[in-house]
Amino acid sequence: MKIFNEISRLPEFDRDLKRLLKRFKTLEEDLKIFIEKQLNLYHKLGIDNKGVFPIAGLGVEYPQIYKAKKFACRSL
Repeated sequence: MKIFNEISRLPEFDRDLKRLLKRFKTLEEDLKIFIEKQLNLYHKLGIDNKGVFPIAGLGVEYPQIYKAKKFACRSL
């Protein structure tokens, strides 16, 4: 089920993710679960459990940029 129209990733993020996948094999699936659960709670259902928060002071109003605080990797 597609929850969001678009989720943007920076090239730096993709490069770091590729490198981390060598050490943490479940990371890609963990990220998918994070997007399905945590981002759905915050953006679609309006439930804030302090898992993500907007980053202020970047000088960019749109798109809003968020930082993940609660993220679990099963490989750890």
